[in-house]
Amino acid sequence: MNGIQNSAMVPSNSRVKTLNPFIDSEGILRVGGRLRNSDINYNQKFPILLPSKHKLTYLIVEYFHKNFLHSGPQSLLYQIRQNIWILNGRNICRKVVHNCVICCKANPTCTDQIMADLPKDSVIKKTIHSMCQVWTSVAPFTLSIKGREKVYINKIYVCIFICFVSKAVHLDIVTDLTSNAFIATLKRFIFRRGKCAKLYSDNATNFVGANIELKKMFNLVCKPDEALASYMVSEGIDWKFLPPRAPNFGGLWEAGVKSF
Repeated sequence: MNGIQNSAMVPSNSRVKTLNPFIDSEGILRVGGRLRNSDINYNQKFPILLPSKHKLTYLIVEYFHKNFLHSGPQSLLYQIRQNIWILNGRNICRKVVHNCVICCKANPTCTDQIMADLPKDSVIKKTIHSMCQVWTSVAPFTLSIKGREKVYINKIYVCIFICFVSKAVHLDIVTDLTSNAFIATLKRFIFRRGKCAKLYSDNATNFVGANIELKKMFNLVCKPDEALASYMVSEGIDWKFLPPRAPNFGGLWEAGVKSF
């Protein structure tokens, strides 16, 4: 400011040189510009220039922050620059908002939830498809079958088997959402990929019904022959159902849906 008063020139090493400052008739330092012929407010054409490290500047920013209902840093800076230009104003606005007690209470810092450990079946070393999750699409796909006289429209579903170990995805077509259809799909999966030790699924009625039917078949076969019963027990599949209304337990197959 002394340089402008003495020589009307801003020193080359000054931070405000690019703002082309000048002193008005009232002795106030303002930002220069090319809007002298504009019909807007004089303070908007030539905002008052204030330093960043001054108590008055901080009090002015606090006043604007409270007057505009505790607005954020960006909105606060916009409102101030309508009449005042503060050097390094963005950081000053952030500091005022950060130190405001009311804003801190209105926007508390959320703590990060610690995630639980991965399931044991997902981290132990097993052969591929030894631990699987199964999911059947709820929305059907339309299949057109051309007959001799007309075209028949049938609905089909897709059953997804996902390996816990390798995350490999096996897709198979299901004719309907009945237990018999799923049992047939499970047999095709076992014949192609091998038997899995554990099978996880949700509580859909077709899965629960299929599990009941398989248990009935297992009990029927086991009754006449104890040797066969022991073999079936040693080679049987442990079927586990996820808790009801807990889709987060089936995140693996939800990600596998992206494969098709």
